[in-house]
Amino acid sequence: MEKQEFLDKLRLALNGRVAPEVLTDTVNYYEDYINTQVRLGKSEGEVMSVLGDPRLIARTICETKGGQAGNVHAEQESGGSGEIRKTYRQVPGWVWLVLILIIVVLVLSTVFKLLSIFWPFIAVMAVVIFLMKLFRDWIN
Repeated sequence: MEKQEFLDKLRLALNGRVAPEVLTDTVNYYEDYINTQVRLGKSEGEVMSVLGDPRLIARTICETKGGQAGNVHAEQESGGSGEIRKTYRQVPGWVWLVLILIIVVLVLSTVFKLLSIFWPFIAVMAVVIFLMKLFRDWIN
C-alpha cells in the first residue's frame, strides 16, 4: 500500500465518525509520521507495514475518542523505533480524591460496623482481664 492510498482509506474510515478537526489532525499526523520515517531512511513499504490497516487505526480512534471527543493521539516512541503508541490524558486529580474519600468512608464504616457487632464481647473480655489482674494482685 502506498502513502496516499493509506491516507485516503484512513480519511474515508474517519469521515463522519469523528469531529472534522480530529480527522484533519489524524490524517496530518500520519502523513507527517510517514514522511519523517522515509526521511530517516525507511522505505515507504516498511512504514506502511508498521502502521498496519488504516481502517483498524480509524476504528481504534473512533472507539477511544467516543466518536467526537479527543482524548487519544498517536505519537512516535522515542528512539526512532517507528512504532506507534497511544497516550491517554490523565484522570484529573479531583476524581482520584473523590475515589479515595469514598474508599476511606467505606473502610471506616466497615470497621465501625464490626466494632458495634463485637463491642459486647470486647467489653466482657476487658472486664474479665481487669478482674483477673485485680484478683492476682489481691492474692499476692
